[in-house]
Order: sequence, then structure tokens, then C-alpha cells
Amino acid sequence: MIHSKYLWNIEEVSEDKAIQLAKQLKIALPFAKLLLKRKITTQGQFDKFFHPEKYETYDPFLLAEMDLAVARIKQAIKLNEQILVYGDYDADGVTSIAVLMKTLKHLGANAEFYIPNRFTEGYGPNIPAFDMAKTQGVDLIITVDNGIAALEVMTHAKEIGLDVIVTDHHEPREVMPEAIAVIHPKHPKSAYPFDELAGVGVAYKLAHALLGEEPKELLDLVAVGTVADLVSLTDENRLLVQLGLRQLREGANLGLAVLAKKASLKLEEATEETIGFGIAPRLNAVGRLGPADPAADLLLTEDPEEALFLAEEIDDANKERKQIVVDTTKLAMETIEAKESLGNVLVVYGEGWNTGILGIVASKLVGVYNRPAIVLGIDPVTGVAKGSGRSVEAFHLYEALDKHRDLMTAFGGHPMAAGLTLPADNLAELDTLLQKEASYLSEADFRPSLKIEEKLKLTDISVSFITQLEKLAPFGMDNPKPIFLLEKMNLKGTKRIGADKTHLKTLLQEDESEVALDAIGFGVGDLVEKISPSAAVDVVGELSINEWNNIKKPQLRLMDMDVPHWQLFDVRNKSEWSRILQEQSNSRIFVCFEERTVATLGEQNHILVNETESFTADFQTEELVFADIPTNMELIEQIVRETKPERIFVHFDAAEGNQIPTIPDRVAFAELYSLIKKFQPFPIEKYTPRLIQKFGWNKEQIDFMSNVFFDLEFAKMESGQIIINQVVEKRNLDESTVYQQKVEEITTRKKLLYSNYTELHSWMKSMMETSIYPNAEELENGN
Repeated sequence: MIHSKYLWNIEEVSEDKAIQLAKQLKIALPFAKLLLKRKITTQGQFDKFFHPEKYETYDPFLLAEMDLAVARIKQAIKLNEQILVYGDYDADGVTSIAVLMKTLKHLGANAEFYIPNRFTEGYGPNIPAFDMAKTQGVDLIITVDNGIAALEVMTHAKEIGLDVIVTDHHEPREVMPEAIAVIHPKHPKSAYPFDELAGVGVAYKLAHALLGEEPKELLDLVAVGTVADLVSLTDENRLLVQLGLRQLREGANLGLAVLAKKASLKLEEATEETIGFGIAPRLNAVGRLGPADPAADLLLTEDPEEALFLAEEIDDANKERKQIVVDTTKLAMETIEAKESLGNVLVVYGEGWNTGILGIVASKLVGVYNRPAIVLGIDPVTGVAKGSGRSVEAFHLYEALDKHRDLMTAFGGHPMAAGLTLPADNLAELDTLLQKEASYLSEADFRPSLKIEEKLKLTDISVSFITQLEKLAPFGMDNPKPIFLLEKMNLKGTKRIGADKTHLKTLLQEDESEVALDAIGFGVGDLVEKISPSAAVDVVGELSINEWNNIKKPQLRLMDMDVPHWQLFDVRNKSEWSRILQEQSNSRIFVCFEERTVATLGEQNHILVNETESFTADFQTEELVFADIPTNMELIEQIVRETKPERIFVHFDAAEGNQIPTIPDRVAFAELYSLIKKFQPFPIEKYTPRLIQKFGWNKEQIDFMSNVFFDLEFAKMESGQIIINQVVEKRNLDESTVYQQKVEEITTRKKLLYSNYTELHSWMKSMMETSIYPNAEELENGN
């Protein structure tokens, strides 16, 4: 067996509806099921989803108070008042700044931007920053990607005579802030048909309203901020990102183009993944380490030399950020591993940890330990702990923390993530309380889940089908990249690849079918040795098209696998046996029938079975390894039948070069008998070397023949010498128990050492699938 890392959740849809939709839209049935799950059920919805160029964005004046905002900004421009765009330090925040600043500059406004420092000011508007703006002559502040929850700051702004327009998309509080205008898609008075815009989407709407037409040349910035902020990629967000990706490919913002080149990103092939894994992390990096201004400056500059300088600074910051994440994650894991138990929630902290990257560290810990994680950095001067938390689906992190808000000086978040600040002295109590809050969680709750779109057959998969899938992009929240399940696959040519051999490459086939699918799994190379030749493997992954030498072929990016049945592994060769000995596994037991074998196992878990005593397999294990061979196969049968392990490894001492003994023929018995009779009393030990030299027998054969004579009462041993008995009746050799045992031992060794994998598997299968002892002869016959 191989147990999947993830829980696989498949959303079922009506087969009849899918068939009907497939006929209506003239598409493949699996593709129709994908569209149903995305609530695309008509030709019109289909057309809008796949052909954004035919459609316009929504009227910005449907947003409540947009007319008030436009009037006040145009007044400020006309009077040459000083405008301050107050932003945020993440990718959504800096792209929001860039969109609005470019629009204001185009209109001739006297405008600058301000980004609060993550470490000294924190997120959102603050009174000292507003006071400073007032003293510097600012007449109007426009917030972007923040401000909706800063009620007290907005009240203060009104008191000091500072006009403020709030544009934001975060969850509003019970009342709107006191401001000249509040532009928010969830404003209670709004008639806007879509309420999931990112901060940059709201800024773009304000720009549209100010200009009287869409500034489509800014859509690349809108796409970057929207994808980076993980908002729903449906409805208008999908349209904005689709058009923005086109702008990114064909005429990108100078700063984005230079940054992409520095990062070796091909903007002409840009997708949402280019943004999510390439551009957004770099724009975020500077704000995680210090002031975020360079990111906004990069997006606003029109000077190629300045763009190059800023791009290099940002790329260097990203490299530094990555290393800090690696170092902090290592420290956090060392702290966790030092604990007596993991607990149901991981609460870990350290002095001087960079608070800007702790959300990333928390996410990595959730990935490693599959538990909610809160990671905090402690300021050694102030004694204040500040950090972030990430959760699993079964645990509502916000609610758990909200119950103990009294321990914290600042707190916010949602079910899966939170930010918090508290005195370091309260950390131990918070840890204890969170363990109680999470006490209901079970091991099943700690397993991450994958949403599976559909089960497919290999015959469903083609280049044309995958081409259709790619049209579902851009992928993101509420439009995930499809993950498919393929059941009972045979894996052919499975091997490790990559410089460090950490990746897996294989070929998927179904029984008695020539159809095959290339598959590659990144970071799962360790599974190669865990897949037996006979395994029927369930795999899940994403489909793509691999092009090589102008030939296009489907390919699966393997994300997880499951083998729902027991497996047999043949480790009778030296290299495989050496690998098994080097591995350490608490779920593995080595079965030995000879004491000499135990000495070769080192510290491996083992049991020594004494064949002369009654044996009961009163243990359970996931992995059972037969290290050597008993004299009869019934012991192996008994152990397998009673333990029913998930994985069986057979070695049978094969790699030790052991020779299968041969039984002397009847002529040899007659020759030895004649010599003993002629020279009795016969000192067997004394004459053994001469017998070996003369007849070519070995000592084991000589001892064996002698013991057969004793067993049949042909002779007896007295004082180390053999004497022939007076035999009354003639007896056959095979009447001897010693002879019969040797025949059985040799037969056993031959079968176990020389049977092929198929024969061994068939034999083991008969034991694994029935509680009745099978006939050992089935091994030889392959049944």
C-alpha cells in the first residue's frame, strides 16, 4: 500500500445535465462536467467565460459615492491641491498606487504616494502618518487597498481638516468610515454587481471614472495585483485578469518588463502562474524586509536605467527574503521537534525573527506538519511578540483567537489566516488555550485535501482536450486549475530523475491497453522504491501539453498517489538489499530464521523465529521483510497469513551468495556405507578430509549421509566412531525423517530463490486474501 498524502474530494455533478451541456456546447463530456461545476450552463455564459474581448467591464459609477470621489479629486486637480495616495506594502497595494498615481499624473494632479512601514507602523492608516501629511501641506488623502476599518483614524482626519477618500476591498466594519467618499464594492448603498474586486480593481474603477474611459494600458498592473491578492477569479476579476495578461504579454509596464527580465520570466508567455510565482513574490519581498517604496517606484518609473536599478534591488531583496524564510523555518522546526509532542496547534516563536516573513513560515509549517501554525517574532527590547498564523480547513483560526482577544494588543484575520500582536509573557497561556480550542481535531482533520475535478480514463485525454482545459485559465480562487483522478494505473519504467534524483518520471497505462500517458512528479522521487511491479496505482494530477521536437504529447504532473492494496517487493539482489538495510523505518520488521542473519541487520527491528518451537505471529506491522529462509515454507505462510502486512519484502538470503545444497545420490550412500562397513569402527571426523578429496563430497553431505544411516538404524555412533548395525529388513532412504527434511529444505530454497516475481506474488496473494493455508506447491506452479 501507499497512503495518499491528501484527502481526495470529488464534487459530483449530474451525468444527465453534463451530457445535455456537452451536446449543447459541442464539447467533450469531461469538459462539460468542469463547466457545470463553474456554474456555466448556457451558451451566453460559455461565450462570456471564453471570449472576454467581446465584453466591457461594469460601469464604475455603480459603486456608491463614486460621483463624490470624482468631484472632489477633480476639484483638487483644478486647485492644484496636494494629493497623497496612501497605500499598502504588498503587491496589491503597490499596483493600486501605480494605477491611481499614473491616472492622477495624466490628469495633471499634484500627487505623491505614501506606504506605511510594516515594522514601525503596521498595516493601514495611522494617526501619526495623517498628522505628518497635514503638516506637510497635504489637502486630500486617497487610500488604496486599505482604510475601510480605520474608523478612528478617519474621525481624526476630519477633526484636523484633512479630506480623505477611502478606496478598499477588505471586509468593512459595522459602519463606514467618516470620509468624503468611501469606494467599496460591498458598500451598503452600492449597486455594483460584483463585490470581489481586489484593491487594485477598485483603484482601476476610480481611474476609469476619473478619465471617462478605461485606461486599458494599466490592465497589466490590475492583473498583477488581482492575482497576487488571491481574490475570486470569477466574473469581472476574470475579465480584468484575462485582458491584463494580454497587456502583460504585448506591452507590459516598463518596471514589470525589466523585473521579469531580471527574474528570467518570459512575459510573452505570461500566465497567472508567472504573476503568482514570479512577479508577485518579488514585489512583496521589499515590503517584507523594509520600506516598500522601491516596488511602487519601479511600477511608476519611465526611466529604463532607474527601472533596472530598482529591479535589481527588488530581486536581491527577494533572494534575501527566501534565505530568511529558509533560516527561520529551520529554527521553527527545530523548536517544534524539541517539544515532547506536537500538539494540535503549533505555536512557535523566537527573538529577533523577521515578522515580515512569518506568514510564509507559518504556511510552510502547516505544509510539513499538517497542523494550524502560529509563528511569532519577539522584540527583545519591548518584549512584544508579533506574527502570523495559518490554519487547516477543520480549524477556524479567527474564532479560536477571537475568544482570547484579551491576551492580544492587536488581532485580525479570517478562518484560515490571522495576524496578531501580544506581550511575550502571554505566549505560554495562548498556547495552552489554543490546544484546548483545537482538542476536537482528529488525525483525519490534519490531512490536507485536494479538490478533484473528475475521474478520467486514459482514452479521455488528448492534446485537444488539454487545449480546451487551458482556455479555463486564468486559474485561481473559485476557478482552480483542474486536478484529475486516474484509477488503477500500471506504472512502467518508473525512475528517479533530476540532478538530486528527487523527482519521479513514469508511464501510465491501463490493463490490456496500448494507450499511455507520460507523468512526472516533482519532489516525490522517494515513491519510486515504494511502487511494486504489480501495483494498481490511483494517481491525481494536473494535465499539460509537453512539446519536444515539434511533437505535442499530453503529460500529467503527478501530485499524489494511492495504492489501495498490499504490495510485494523482490529484494533478492544485492543492491536492493543494501538499500533496504540502509533505510530506517519504525513500521518495518525483519523476520529471521537463523541467528547469524540478525548480526547483519544492525539496529533494524527484527524477530528471530525458532523453527523447533511453536510459533505464533502475535505482532502487527506495515512492512514485513523475510531476511532469510526457513527449512519449510509453512512458517512463511503462517506469518503472512496472520500479520497481513501492507508491504512484503522478500530477500531469502539471496544476496549472500548461498549455494543450494545437493542431496547425494544413492551411489554415494552405497560407497560411504561400504567404507564404514569395511573399516568399522569408522572414525568419521578423522577420515572426512580424505573422503572429500577422494569423492568430492563436502562435509555437510558426509554428515547428512551419516545422520540418515543413524535415522534408519543402519548404523550407530559410539565414542566418535561409526559402527554398522545388524539390519534385519531393507529400508529405502526416503523413509528417513532426516532425508525427508533435507529434501523439503532444498525444495523450499529452490522455490524461494528461483521463483520469478509473478510466481512469488501469486503465492503471497493466496495467503493475503484467504485465511486458509494455501498449498505451497502453488508457488512452483504459479497459481
